[in-house]
Amino acid sequence: MSMVEGPGFVRTEEDGEALWVLGGLYTFKALAAETDGGCTVVEVRAPEGFAIPVHFHEQEGEGFYVAEGEVTFVLGDRTVPGPKGSFAYAPRNVEHAFRFESPDAKLILFFAPCNAGHEGLFRELGEPAPRREIPPPPEAAPDADRLAEIAARHGTRWVGPPPEG
Repeated sequence: MSMVEGPGFVRTEEDGEALWVLGGLYTFKALAAETDGGCTVVEVRAPEGFAIPVHFHEQEGEGFYVAEGEVTFVLGDRTVPGPKGSFAYAPRNVEHAFRFESPDAKLILFFAPCNAGHEGLFRELGEPAPRREIPPPPEAAPDADRLAEIAARHGTRWVGPPPEG
C-alpha cells in the first residue's frame, strides 16, 4: 500500500488485496476497517459477458463507477447502459445486477454504509489471486444454491439470474 503523509492512504493500480471471484479479478481499494466503517471500495476487471445475478443488499447501498469500457446495469425493473464515466447507484433493498459488455471494462464498486459484509462475501466466494490478471474461465458453472447460501450469510439476497447480453 502506498502511504501519504498524514491521515488517509493512497492505493495505486497494483495495490490492494486481489481475489479471483467467479471469473473476475476483484481488488479491494478501501476496507471498512480503513474507513471507520464508512465504505468498502472494490475494483472489478472481468471478461466481456461477466455478469452478477440479480440481488439486493439488506444493509448497504451499492454505487458503481464505470472506469473503462461498457457495463449494463439492472436497477429494479430497468436495464440501463453504462458507458465509460457512468455512475449508477442501487439503494439497500433494491434489486440490481451488472454485466460487462466490453473486454476492457473496469468497474469500481462502492458499498456504504459498510458492515463489511461484502469483504467477507467476496473472500468466501473467491480465492486469493495468484496474479493480478483476470482469471481463466471457471471449468464448471458454480452451484447456484451454494452461492446464494453464501451470499445470504453476508446480507445479500440473490433473487434472479444474471442479465443476458
